[in-house]
Amino acid sequence: MHHNIIKDTINLDKKAREEVSKLAKEKEHLDETIKKESEKLHQKFLAEIEETLKLTQEKYEAEIQEKKKNELLTYKETLKSIQKQYEDNKDLWIEQIYKVCVK
Repeated sequence: MHHNIIKDTINLDKKAREEVSKLAKEKEHLDETIKKESEKLHQKFLAEIEETLKLTQEKYEAEIQEKKKNELLTYKETLKSIQKQYEDNKDLWIEQIYKVCVK
């Protein structure tokens, strides 16, 4: 019975030393691990920023196209209105200008 307790104690001590050794090795490489994780996070955040930027740019480009389309339509309607006004009044305007110049 004492033999098993001693053997179990030796095995537990061996496992504990192995675990301590493993942790010591991890501690030695901790700076490297932190650097790798920092780089992963940096890359992840860059990817997220690029995606957000892309989506925002697409949104604004669509908005710009819509506004451009509306402004072009307004421009065409205004131009048509001005042309109609010119056609309706050109003879009267010419006559009025002539009268002012001749007087």
